[in-house]
Amino acid sequence: MCSIQTKMPDILTDERRVKSRDVKENTWNCDINICKSLCCHNCAVLTIDEVSELISNVRKKYDLELYAKRYFRSVKGEHGTYFAVKMIKGRCIFLNKKERCRIYECRPVLCKIYPVIDVDAIDERCPMANRLSKNEIAVLKKRYEEEVDEGIKAEKIFMFV
Repeated sequence: MCSIQTKMPDILTDERRVKSRDVKENTWNCDINICKSLCCHNCAVLTIDEVSELISNVRKKYDLELYAKRYFRSVKGEHGTYFAVKMIKGRCIFLNKKERCRIYECRPVLCKIYPVIDVDAIDERCPMANRLSKNEIAVLKKRYEEEVDEGIKAEKIFMFV
């Protein structure tokens, strides 16, 4: 396992400055003209506690009421039942017409750590995957390891209920 530095230096990549704070918080500004919000074409899976926290945070931050049945689908895995963000025509229900997330500041952890999609995998189709250094990817993988629910990490397949 790689060791993660507490404070990484700023890294200049692809004519953009990606700061260590950006990686820890995943607040970089992607060029959605390149990828068409590729990250929002993945179906984020959450626990019931994460859904409740998301609903509460969105209510406070955006004064928007999320109804679980409207925005989430029940999914069953080998280790339990979870909730997947609903997709509309292959896109996250939270995407607006400009391909931007309507709940960006409250988005689920799986969205925040993208392009990391598993502890040992990244989505190579994401343009940011090629802009991030190995250390930055390691930070995101560490976040996956620490922040994603153990049951969700253990699942291989989810079935819609």
